[in-house]
Amino acid sequence: MNQKCIYLAEGECEEKLLNALKEKPSLITPGKVKRFNAIQNELKTNTLVTFAPGSMVIIVFDTDKDLTVHLKKNIELLNSRCKGVKVVTIAQVLNFEDEIVRCTDVNKAEEITKSKSVSDFKSAVNKMKDSEFRFALERHHFEIDKIWIQTPPLSFDFITQGIKHVKTTE
Repeated sequence: MNQKCIYLAEGECEEKLLNALKEKPSLITPGKVKRFNAIQNELKTNTLVTFAPGSMVIIVFDTDKDLTVHLKKNIELLNSRCKGVKVVTIAQVLNFEDEIVRCTDVNKAEEITKSKSVSDFKSAVNKMKDSEFRFALERHHFEIDKIWIQTPPLSFDFITQGIKHVKTTE
């Protein structure tokens, strides 16, 4: 695929996950990962102009809160102001920790890092190198076919899960 990919990751943990999944052998299409919360913020004009025609912009976000106004606006802005850019949405149902549980053999995300709380888990993940996080996921039998496949809550019915557009394995 010659298409330039830009991932807009909701937070630091999502950024870490995307970078870990890009580690060789890559499980998702390599690309630049930028931290941007598309649920809480609106894309600025100076950011929109950086997306070149032929690019694919992948928005990764949580669905644990029914906040869709900015997400809808961001998709609209990308589609109307960025000619030739493909917009892909990846909803985490309901959040990062839920996705980690679904795609590994753990019952609670905290088991990945042997943390006592979700907050400690997130801190531990964010302190890891990308390759260390990838190894931790693999140690817990990570399956790319189980992440980002759930149907988002009804308030997000305007998006389609786009993992198929970025997944590199069959």
